[in-house]
Amino acid sequence: MRFELRIPPLLLFVLLALAMWLGRGEERGSGVLLVLATALLLVGAVLGGGALLHFRRERTSVHPVRLQQSRVLVTRGVYRISRNPMYLGLLCWLLALACYLGGPWVWLGPLLLLGWLTRFQILPEERALRARFGISYVQYCRRVRRWC
Repeated sequence: MRFELRIPPLLLFVLLALAMWLGRGEERGSGVLLVLATALLLVGAVLGGGALLHFRRERTSVHPVRLQQSRVLVTRGVYRISRNPMYLGLLCWLLALACYLGGPWVWLGPLLLLGWLTRFQILPEERALRARFGISYVQYCRRVRRWC
């Protein structure tokens, strides 16, 4: 497909966050939403940071477009609860931003990230990882959910 593995997830995250910021209204999140935003920021940092740490320990590529550089199938740590903890971390951060900004339109950012990453990043990644790691990856997918 034309858009598969073309836009790096971090770039997509930055573009959506910028669009959310520019499209924000005058409203700001309430006290409860601000507490939720803080929690989501922390969860996103733990998921993303934990995922990066495991990739570094295994000395394998974290590059989301050059999947052929993956040397090891990482299944420990945060990868026991999500097959995509880095993407889940980015989603948590966009949700935190939506909670902070308030208003109805900012919620489109996290929805777009979720949809785009699933269709144009994760599904092609899964095909590539299945081809590269075979039955080990298939068994991993049976044990661990995609997003969480």
